[in-house]
Amino acid sequence: MNRMIQNGMDHLEDVEVIREGPYQEKPGESNIEQFDTDQITEGEITEEHLHETGERTDNWLIMGGAYDSQRRYPGDELNPENVGDLEVEWEFEHGDPPRTAYQNSPIIVQGDPPIMYLTFGPDELHALNARTGENLWSHIYEPTVGASPDTAPAERGVAVFCDWVIKSTLDLGVMAVDRYTGEDVWYYNGAAAYRNEPADDLMHEELMWERSRGTTSSFPPLIYDGKIMKGSFGGEYGVSGFFDAISVEGEPQWRINMCPEEEWVGDSWKHGGATAWASGCVDVENDQVIIPSANAAPWYGTVRPGWNPYSGGKVAVSTEDGEYRWHHQDAPHDYWDYDSPSPALVYTAEVDGEERRLASWAPKSGWVHTVDVETGQLVQRSEEYVQHHNMWTIPGKEDLNKMPWIMPWLGGGTNPQPSSYHQESRTMVVTGHNEPWRWTWEDTWYEPPGEGFSGIAELETTEYLEEWNGFHGVVAGIDPVSGEVKWQDWHDDVARGGTLSTASGVSFAGTRGGDFLAYDTETGERLWADQPGGEDGEVDGSPVAWHDPYEEKVFVFVSTQQSGVVTAYSVEV
Repeated sequence: MNRMIQNGMDHLEDVEVIREGPYQEKPGESNIEQFDTDQITEGEITEEHLHETGERTDNWLIMGGAYDSQRRYPGDELNPENVGDLEVEWEFEHGDPPRTAYQNSPIIVQGDPPIMYLTFGPDELHALNARTGENLWSHIYEPTVGASPDTAPAERGVAVFCDWVIKSTLDLGVMAVDRYTGEDVWYYNGAAAYRNEPADDLMHEELMWERSRGTTSSFPPLIYDGKIMKGSFGGEYGVSGFFDAISVEGEPQWRINMCPEEEWVGDSWKHGGATAWASGCVDVENDQVIIPSANAAPWYGTVRPGWNPYSGGKVAVSTEDGEYRWHHQDAPHDYWDYDSPSPALVYTAEVDGEERRLASWAPKSGWVHTVDVETGQLVQRSEEYVQHHNMWTIPGKEDLNKMPWIMPWLGGGTNPQPSSYHQESRTMVVTGHNEPWRWTWEDTWYEPPGEGFSGIAELETTEYLEEWNGFHGVVAGIDPVSGEVKWQDWHDDVARGGTLSTASGVSFAGTRGGDFLAYDTETGERLWADQPGGEDGEVDGSPVAWHDPYEEKVFVFVSTQQSGVVTAYSVEV
């Protein structure tokens, strides 16, 4: 029996403890530059705008395109007949990698001109004229914990509400910035308390370490029904994950412990990982947020008996008060870093002759999981879209040569990159990593702050496994209800960016080989391709599309890591 159903509030921490800490104090410093800010047309973003954005072509107000996170452009102006006419409209040159990370997905606010709010890691936010690419203001936040200049952590996007841009920060905060000027409005300090203990200083001591790629990440918050919701990160540093809801003025409302104490053995929950480091989606019909959950910690499961909920899957809770609804684990008692960061997407489809509300996602384990959105009951696990070999083999201790090769590797499958869904053809478009690996573990002890807590002794990949098809990446079209893999486009390089689908049946995806491609969504036929960052670029961003009615053009935007360039394409319609 799932005890959480009977005790749905047990995973909540005491919000009053957060209020005892310095939750309104900003640990870092903001550096703001303003240019031609008069180009930004004033206009308040309301909750009605957020609910409508999935049906509008002139904006993109939520990272997932809408609360359902389908990443779907609803218009038919861009279609299989004219997608081949896409040309570069503008480029914005930025930074010299690896100082910054380009895994972003921008927000587009309608207007004349439309305004793009674009992030780069670490903790950079820019307002651009989305028609021309001109930089209108920039806001660079320097977290007190610091960020590595060599392996910059990712900054994957923002949210918008009222007259503000709402942004996560790398010191676990939430910042409201005036969207017309880039100036600070308020700050919520999520590190003011931890495990029901207020911080002695501005941040709890166990949450302070230098941020770097691979260990930290900032995903955009979700704004729904008067609340701003966001998670935490640091699973390789021995933290226990949490997920916060605050008011739109920055006041704490509720906090979920992602390692529910009563569901773990002994004190293993205290360093159990299960961080909510990626963005969730909102099921508006049931007023619930579906939260992605990361791997359990440390990687070897000997010291944490049991299923280790909510690690390696998704958990749904009430947006009103955080009450538990359901959870599903793709990899219970995980040994392989098979977390489930890619956001779920929500939709209605026919199952066995009955209309049902469903949620689907592509995790690191390399199958699409589809559940009933009201109960979390598994409806379908798809056919594999990456290769599986010796799956679930328990790693041994220290002697790597005795270990068999397994697939997928620790990066998936699908890592944080979001998938898209084309409801007209019931096709989910995913990107995946396809590579053999093996690892061994060693004893590890928790040492705060900032010491690794993974227990990895050795880890390696290979090019010589006979069962491997030799391709490192794939873009695939999958029917999430039947589980059928409709098509696969294999690549020599990893496919790590998110996808975008249009109502007219075109889907976009990129690879770390620099290719940005448009596909026929239902068949997988390649319709168009470009290399926005050149041969050395890595298309790691998640594309978005919008229609500029004043110019009668449809724009498609994508970021390219390593090139220092982001690109907007357009086609006249």
